[in-house]
Amino acid sequence: MPKLILTKLSQFLKKSRLAGFFVFLCLLGCQPSSPTTEQQLLAKAQTDAVAARTVAQQRLASNELEASLQWWRHAAKLGASDAFLHAIQLQQRLEGPLATAHWLQQQLVEQPHLTAELPNSILLELGLWPESSRRMSVAWQSPADCRLTLQPVVTQAEGERSWHSLQQAWQADPQLASLPVCFKPLLRITSTALNCSEVRAARIHCDYQALSDAVLAGDFQQLLVIAGRGVASYNNGIVQLPAQANLALLRHEFLHIAGFLDEYALSALSARAVCRAGRLAPNLLIGNSPELVARYQQQYGIDNRTDLALTPVDTCRAVNMQAYRPIAALNPMRHLEAPLPPFYWQLLQQQLAQSEQLMPVQYYFAFLARQQQAWQHWQSYMQAAAAFGYPAAIAALQVEG
Repeated sequence: MPKLILTKLSQFLKKSRLAGFFVFLCLLGCQPSSPTTEQQLLAKAQTDAVAARTVAQQRLASNELEASLQWWRHAAKLGASDAFLHAIQLQQRLEGPLATAHWLQQQLVEQPHLTAELPNSILLELGLWPESSRRMSVAWQSPADCRLTLQPVVTQAEGERSWHSLQQAWQADPQLASLPVCFKPLLRITSTALNCSEVRAARIHCDYQALSDAVLAGDFQQLLVIAGRGVASYNNGIVQLPAQANLALLRHEFLHIAGFLDEYALSALSARAVCRAGRLAPNLLIGNSPELVARYQQQYGIDNRTDLALTPVDTCRAVNMQAYRPIAALNPMRHLEAPLPPFYWQLLQQQLAQSEQLMPVQYYFAFLARQQQAWQHWQSYMQAAAAFGYPAAIAALQVEG
């Protein structure tokens, strides 16, 4: 056979084999594929608790946290014994304790069979207190006569642990322990009722109206709320601390009760509310004129022979005003951990000696009642504030009378 004919025949056979191979691949591709192992597991997990638990673990391992949370919940509904606890722990990680408490509170009603075996410690950590444990511990009273009484409030077990640590630290501090300050027995309130925020970079805010009955019935002037996550504050008779708080932070906010102002730069919003030319506070003068200094000395009973070392501070920088503290020494109103100078200690004692001048929390609740035109409540709260000798409350009742 001629060589040319053999070459063409060889090429034809090669092309035929390739064409057959591609036809074979096409036939394979056209056949319906068998379910993969993953698809089989997902299908089984719809009705099988063990499979659902496996999917939840896989999603957690691959950092698909939202998907893992949904599968843990589904596994719990199917009867996986530990799945409900895993769901609670993961939701706390994703959304925080408050959102988890709201969700769990709903589950306690809708799916009691799932929550029946839930450890009591989980409920306490989330602030879903049993009714019988709302108020506990004994009152804590200073050795001196009481001039100011605070009501501590917590919403979760973490806050309660902080309170016990604060108690011990306060009583071990020579200055604070000698103050004429008393504390009522600790009050527990359900976290979902007080609803304290958990934004770490922002001031904590709570639904303080949930404490309205306690405020009206209580023989205390100030609330000390240890709950939520974020920035501590003092406003309107309420010391607000995060669930994790130390003594330095409590001392700083307590000084606010006595009228002390921050000596670090305030935000523009806060500075506009605080900074007014000629304003005086125990630790601050907005301005430094001789007349203002003389008024400061008279208002706080400071001997004219006492040398004041007026020192510029940044409090009002945001509104282009200059504030001064009366001494040069660093102190807790500028640095939390700094010691309380003797001069500030003297001023604090003077302020507590005339505690009737410090606004009680009942006066604030009267203001809220007035906003709502709840006049009967307004009068009740105002009478409670007046009972502490607060001049503005006494005057308001005289006007209404």
